[in-house]
Amino acid sequence: MKKLFIFGDSILKGVTFSEEANRYKICLPNYKDLSENGIEVNNLSKMGATIEYGERILKEELSGMDSESIVLFEYGGNDCDHKWKEISDSPKENHTCNTAPALFERLYGACMEYARSVGARVLISNLPPLDSEKYMNWISRGLNYDVILGWLGDTSMLYRWHENYNRLVERIADKFGAELVDLRGAFLTAHNFKTLISADGIHPTEDGHRLITKTLTDAVLAE
Repeated sequence: MKKLFIFGDSILKGVTFSEEANRYKICLPNYKDLSENGIEVNNLSKMGATIEYGERILKEELSGMDSESIVLFEYGGNDCDHKWKEISDSPKENHTCNTAPALFERLYGACMEYARSVGARVLISNLPPLDSEKYMNWISRGLNYDVILGWLGDTSMLYRWHENYNRLVERIADKFGAELVDLRGAFLTAHNFKTLISADGIHPTEDGHRLITKTLTDAVLAE
């Protein structure tokens, strides 16, 4: 049986925000179609994970992979995020995101090389888009909204900065010849986009996760 190893963050972990319960919860992805096609799924995604974490656990998992393995990566959302409390408290200081672009590209490239070293089929997912308005309201809870907005310039900067990392992911996929799973396209072309993103502006709703599972499944089976 083939094995699919998923290395990602909370998006592929299945995390959503429940407004009813006022907390995060897991929508376990249903990979029934993959199982029925002889593919065992090993989901190693973790909430809050960055590419640095992904590179570390990939090294640990390499011994269980071979030429029958499929490796899917999905990182970038946490890498491009900032420490919003620090920005709110000291907007004039120099603030950097969790993983600088150059380091992000270097570590992602290393992951490609590690996965290829065992002969695995490699896929990379781009980033589902965020909802700037929702996300701005979310990250400024208990903080100074106006100060954060002043630092950003406008709320759309949240989308643009996220899009910049999405472009990095797509460039990495092209550079290393990895197959691109176009989750972003699936969301951007959905007429019900607002219903696909949770109240926090970045995690998919249950409908959003169903779209992710279908898009991912179709990509894996398209070999």
